[in-house]
Amino acid sequence: MGTGFMDLAVDIVKAYPGETALWIAREALDFKSDFSIAQNKEQSLASTLNKQVQTGQEKHIRRERIKGKYCYFPASGASASDSNEDIVAQISLSTQELKDIDNLVAVGKFHNRSDAIKWLVIEGITANRGYLDKVADAKNQIERLKREVASV
Repeated sequence: MGTGFMDLAVDIVKAYPGETALWIAREALDFKSDFSIAQNKEQSLASTLNKQVQTGQEKHIRRERIKGKYCYFPASGASASDSNEDIVAQISLSTQELKDIDNLVAVGKFHNRSDAIKWLVIEGITANRGYLDKVADAKNQIERLKREVASV
């Protein structure tokens, strides 16, 4: 059982990063239904994936805890977050911005609006890294000056 399912699981994770073990197991069973002889095939395969990744036996997949669930990503890919938690932020969008985000979801680029928005934010930050570094430097200078004034 192990290697056939795990090979397919690696391919599924590469194609759909950020999904849960149960979702990956369902996808694998849709592809090939005889990966497991267990009564609950989905749960059995999900447990296998979880154990293989958790123990380090599967080197091509890593997992991150996001909103209380373990989600699986290619080992070589960028982290979903810099920490083990996601920060929820409320934003307001124009109708056109929401349509653009919904289009990304509709064509299958992302599974939901949250993933699409997160990607857009990360891309925007990356594209403006130089400017954001200057802003951070200015903020640090202001904080230093405030400390100097307070200590006089």
